[in-house]
Amino acid sequence: MSGTPAYVRIADDLRDKIRKGELADGAQLPSMSQLREAYGVSSTVIRSVLAELRNAGLVVGQQGKGVFVRSGAADRATAPPDPGTLLRRLDELTETVRAMDSRLRVLEQAGVKSPGDS
Repeated sequence: MSGTPAYVRIADDLRDKIRKGELADGAQLPSMSQLREAYGVSSTVIRSVLAELRNAGLVVGQQGKGVFVRSGAADRATAPPDPGTLLRRLDELTETVRAMDSRLRVLEQAGVKSPGDS
């Protein structure tokens, strides 16, 4: 199994379809349930995928209608991510690691053993 998170792999797949024109400007993406079924993942993963594509400026959501490929998205799909997006992701990852470290310390102080401890 790949070390790449599922939402990144799926976002990359959809980004590639946009780049190739398989999902043209104005095209509606499959529904969340269709994407969940097609990729075999949870709603949470699909929400992360859509947020990733939205942040990259590739899609736009229309309340009650769905998610659509933005005009000119194919050009943006080939461009590398902007530094701001990369920094936001790094900040999110850093915060997640800090939170996990903090929870681990609390558990260790409470005397809870990890599964690998004897």
